[in-house]
Amino acid sequence: MARLPIVWMFLAAGLTAGAARVDFNRDIRPLMSDTCFRCHGFDATSRKGKLRLDIREEALKPAKSGAVPIVPGRPEESEILRRLASADPEAVMPPPELHKPLAPEQRELFRRWIAEGAEYRGHWSFLPPARPAVPGDPDAASAGGRRNPIDAFVRARLAEQGLRPSREADRTTLVRRVTLDLTGLPPTPAEVDAFLADASPLAYEKVVDRLLASPRYGERMAQDWLDAARFADSNGYQVDRDREMWAWRDWVIGAFNRNLPFDRFTVEQLAGDLLPNPTPDQRIATGFNRNHMINEEGGIIAEEFLAEYCADRVETTATVWLGLTFNCARCHDHKYDPVRQRDFYAMLAFFHNVSEKGVGDYGANIRRSTPPFLKVPSPELEATLAALQRESASADKQLADLDASLGAGMADWEKRGIPSDPPVPAEVTAALRKPIGQRSDAERKQLLDFRLAASPERVALAKRAGELRKQADAADLAIPVTLVMAEMEKPRATFVLKRGAYDKPGEEVHAGTPTALPAFPPDLPRNRLGLARWIVDPAHPLTARVTVNRFWQSVFGTGLVRTPGDFGSQGESPSHPELLDWLATEFVGSGWNVKSLVRLMVTSATYRQDSRATPALRGVDPENRLLARGPRNRLPAEAIRDQALAVAGLLADPIGGPSARPYHPPGLYEQVVAGSSANTYVADHGAGLYRRTLYTYWKRSVPNPALLLFDMPFRETCTVRRARTTTPLQALDLLNDPTYVEAARALAQRMVREGGPSPEARIRLGFRLVAARLPKAPELGVLVAGYHRAVAGYRSDPEGAAGLLKVGESKADPSIDPAELAAYTTVASTLLNLDETVTRE
Repeated sequence: MARLPIVWMFLAAGLTAGAARVDFNRDIRPLMSDTCFRCHGFDATSRKGKLRLDIREEALKPAKSGAVPIVPGRPEESEILRRLASADPEAVMPPPELHKPLAPEQRELFRRWIAEGAEYRGHWSFLPPARPAVPGDPDAASAGGRRNPIDAFVRARLAEQGLRPSREADRTTLVRRVTLDLTGLPPTPAEVDAFLADASPLAYEKVVDRLLASPRYGERMAQDWLDAARFADSNGYQVDRDREMWAWRDWVIGAFNRNLPFDRFTVEQLAGDLLPNPTPDQRIATGFNRNHMINEEGGIIAEEFLAEYCADRVETTATVWLGLTFNCARCHDHKYDPVRQRDFYAMLAFFHNVSEKGVGDYGANIRRSTPPFLKVPSPELEATLAALQRESASADKQLADLDASLGAGMADWEKRGIPSDPPVPAEVTAALRKPIGQRSDAERKQLLDFRLAASPERVALAKRAGELRKQADAADLAIPVTLVMAEMEKPRATFVLKRGAYDKPGEEVHAGTPTALPAFPPDLPRNRLGLARWIVDPAHPLTARVTVNRFWQSVFGTGLVRTPGDFGSQGESPSHPELLDWLATEFVGSGWNVKSLVRLMVTSATYRQDSRATPALRGVDPENRLLARGPRNRLPAEAIRDQALAVAGLLADPIGGPSARPYHPPGLYEQVVAGSSANTYVADHGAGLYRRTLYTYWKRSVPNPALLLFDMPFRETCTVRRARTTTPLQALDLLNDPTYVEAARALAQRMVREGGPSPEARIRLGFRLVAARLPKAPELGVLVAGYHRAVAGYRSDPEGAAGLLKVGESKADPSIDPAELAAYTTVASTLLNLDETVTRE
């Protein structure tokens, strides 16, 4: 029932006023989906009493008893209302065992809907978005003013509820908010100062444009996409060997940075290999649907896991682009949405033609164990390999020329006499005694082989040629690879699998799309490229809505549809349906321009509002679904770590490349992967320890526990919305994890070196680095007092100070008094642990 609170919050005002007409999609469908459709919906196999309530014509038919479930305009004659209000456990609906009784207000809603004619509408997300007119701004003179159409839609909704928007956030909060949202990193004091000093009307817009042009923008946007694509650095399952997929991650970062239109972004990931003359980058992009887990255990059945991989691709593609829960139709027809089991396997047929095996090749070369793959050499590796291959080819040619020369001179060689070194085998002697014309082919070969082996020049040249071949082979194996999609010449047959079991094939199906969605155009090929074109058809009702909703979620913390992976009957209705449709049509009309869409969102007055909520506003809209205030959310796991490294001056700058291995709890990795071929975790040294968290090595069986604490997903399956939890362990991690202890010490060193001579000045700098603002007098007083207590304690405990300062690979500054540095480290640790620090306000 996750979607019901928003429905009822918005409904309350309408019920009180008594004027609003009941809307089927907004008010009735969510209730029916939650309480009725399981037994009286799309799935015929679970339908009870032959009653179907998801189709109006069926709901109006009389039952065998003569009772009519719904009689439009006459609620008193409608059997459904009698059942909803019944006290008889045998008759009441929903049945008691579902534990979902309807409240009196909900029953009244059904009564009003029937009285008004019981009108049905197609599910909102399956109807093509129509571009609505932008409402007139009811409050153009309010704080912040109207900046773009987003604000007109939001404020019209607020006016309906008798609410007003909040004032604009202060400029320091605003620049920190947008910098974290668009780059995942905090603004530097210089960037904050530049914004505060810019009095031009477009000062904020200039900041936004600078951030959108930053390469860090692509890293931040890629973070969410990697969740959706279930990206990891290992194959998963029990063996969980490493894989190389970082080239695909680099492609995603680059695509966002160069603002690749989202329709092309989609096509290249789903079917880049099927484009005419695909480039290496377009082939790399297809790694999206190779990110799933791969089983390399001995004794598994290839057909079983081939079915698993294809099903995963269907579920992921449907979730990411269509916002539908296709996995519910793998074993039977969907119980809530019009997706048949046959539709699931027709979609699966698009992904069933990849030239892969269901199992990995558990050979010595881990890089090449799960084809198809593409080599992605660096220019240096490519040059090295090319040079070795040229040398090897040259040596092979010299060897072949010498062999030909030696072979042609066999008669002269025999006339000169056979040397005794090396010793002459008996069979060679026997062959030599025969006249040349009487020798067999085998004997002639024996003589030639001996001739070649007896040549010192030939032996030396053969040795060099062999060494060069080995070096070239080793250089080739050192080239990184990335998993890609590649189509088979002859398609596999695809069948509906009974109950989803790989060994229970039923009806054969061919590649196709759900009948409830737009028809597959006849001019498109029935392959992944055709599927991708169908998905990004501008008339598709789902793709643009689903996509803009997830970008809204990235910026505001929660989507206009709070269930980004479920736009079906069980999902939540949009809080602002007209705004969602306007954004969807605007996005398509812009040429699927992602940066333009994100810019529109973050420059809106809605985004720029103060995030503080008055008690009255919190009572009316506790979850800020009406958007009467700005977004306030805890930072994601990556931003918390990256921010700590950035303010400490430790963050390494390189963009892209192989995954890095930061600190990991000692012994945890080894305990989980005991018996594996890679049973020891070896942390990086130097810059690898301090790279952005986006690049952290992610092993599915032993993911980084510090990141899991802050709700980074396991990435075994597609994730389009992260959980957001608060636990005591999070504070303990920020206080004790070597990453944050080392960052606190490095931040303390910055405070001492750059902050000035006094504790007050140094702490002010530290506070500003982590929060973008200066501390208030009471805050500064508490921190300074804490510093003095800590320095006194460390002067009496030099061993404790030394132990604190040696945490981490980077070295403490020996020019700073250890007791003072340890005390400032304690203060810096406090700053990194502030709620304000780990929150985007």
